[in-house]
Amino acid sequence: MPMRAEAEFAPMWAIPPGRTISDLMKSRGVASTHLARSVDMSDDDFGSLLEGRRALTVQIAERLEAELGASAGFWLCREEQYREQLAQLTDGVDPDNDDYQAWLKSLPLKQMQELGWVEPTNDKREKLRRCLAFFDVPNLDAWLRTYSDVKGAAAFRTSETFAEDEVATAAWLRLGELEADKIKCKPWNPSLFAEQLSQIRALTTIPNPSEFLPKLQRICAEAGVAVVVVKAPKGCRASGATFFGGPDKAVLLLSVRYLSDDQFWFSFFHEAGHLVLHWDADLLILETSDGPMSPQEDEANKFATEQLIPPGLQARLPAASRSLKGIMRLARDAGVSYGIIVGQMQFRGLVSQRNYNSLKNRYKWNGD
Repeated sequence: MPMRAEAEFAPMWAIPPGRTISDLMKSRGVASTHLARSVDMSDDDFGSLLEGRRALTVQIAERLEAELGASAGFWLCREEQYREQLAQLTDGVDPDNDDYQAWLKSLPLKQMQELGWVEPTNDKREKLRRCLAFFDVPNLDAWLRTYSDVKGAAAFRTSETFAEDEVATAAWLRLGELEADKIKCKPWNPSLFAEQLSQIRALTTIPNPSEFLPKLQRICAEAGVAVVVVKAPKGCRASGATFFGGPDKAVLLLSVRYLSDDQFWFSFFHEAGHLVLHWDADLLILETSDGPMSPQEDEANKFATEQLIPPGLQARLPAASRSLKGIMRLARDAGVSYGIIVGQMQFRGLVSQRNYNSLKNRYKWNGD
């Protein structure tokens, strides 16, 4: 997980016996449905056992001994150790505690519930449990050690239009992490990813995200990149982030803060630039609008511009900006949408911010 600190020695998680059961089932080719029947449990109850929500009893331990080989005493010892670890980790986890109240208040909880990230509940203890479970941490101390420095976790493009809220950003990153886990990717291949970008540029001419996003995700997955689009909650001002969900899986995370094609695709190619140019260096840092732009951000901006409009065609921007026909011809030659050409002309001051906006595609995402 990209936000996990490596130099931590204090235990942050209790590992249920179900983890060992799952490993042994996999190594010995035992189906979960078979083992569930053997211990006289439904599939749902057996799933609860694997996750640690259901206790491992003497009867279950004896059946596991018969099916998986480890002794009943081993399984009962693992259960006892897990419950002791869990008790230590959850000691002091109290919704009435001032620190936990402040943490819950700092979360964009209403939006997290509306977006389906956390199931709503009126029970304050269960609400706290669900929020901790969303972040996959057992207590506030673990959350602070894991997420207190999201600036070290991702490279961001940000806008000074929006207020910074690191807690909201952590929630956004966490959901991006969860969504990326669902995408099957081949091993990370930076050279292949760089080669694919010219193919991806052609997707900018497709006006509907429901049509181009699956194609974008499929192409990038071939090079080991999981592309995820997650709506940013209030307070999260990131438009994109890059990090690694494992040694062989890159994650390119985009928000839907910007709804026009020129802004969305510039964000994508900017983040792609980080992966191509900076993936093998410890340079993934949070860029905020209250400080100077880092050299890496400048490099990613230049990379995005050149990917969208090759340098040989950029020289035509001033002349093309003088007419609608010139804009459309340049877009066709570059193989990008009209909106991308207009956006670059507006950024360079070649046309007014009010002109030619009808040429931009305004995307509608699920939930908008």
